[in-house]
Amino acid sequence: MKAFRTDRRPEEQKIAEKILGAAVIGATLTVSPIAGAAIYFLGAGTLHYMFRKSDFNREVKRLQKNGYVALTKTEKGWLVKILQKGKERFRQTQVMNLQLPKPGQWDGQWRLFIFDIPEDQRYARDAMRRKLKGLGLYNIQRSVLAYPYDCRKELQMVADYYRLGKYATYLETNNIDIDKELRKHFKI
Repeated sequence: MKAFRTDRRPEEQKIAEKILGAAVIGATLTVSPIAGAAIYFLGAGTLHYMFRKSDFNREVKRLQKNGYVALTKTEKGWLVKILQKGKERFRQTQVMNLQLPKPGQWDGQWRLFIFDIPEDQRYARDAMRRKLKGLGLYNIQRSVLAYPYDCRKELQMVADYYRLGKYATYLETNNIDIDKELRKHFKI
């Protein structure tokens, strides 16, 4: 996977992420100039964003140059269509920014994420394990991690991102031998 550039300003990255996110949700979206063409309004489904024209133009041109989106001029404004490379970039951004839920009340269930990945996919397996540990899962064994709150959707997203979903299993249990150790680790 291509690494993100870190020399860009956070505001620029947020604008690009919003453009890609809106394009992913809406497949195509229209950008209309308002307020004397000084501000662009971007709408896709229920998402609505407003950008300064210069910020939007800079980021959409960069996204187009990198092959993430295609632009078409219409009488209503610009039509922005996300390309496959843009969908992959958005997915990468989602996984990078992912956080697991931490509701105030624990339901007494432990969530276990278990995987058995072939050795020929060692690089992806190790990268996924690092990501899961970085998200706060407790490593019970090399291929068994635990978490106290429901995180099925998030863990599936991570496994799919690394293309390892078919080797992973999500399990919920209220009985585990190391309950006290897990409670102490998660401060429950």
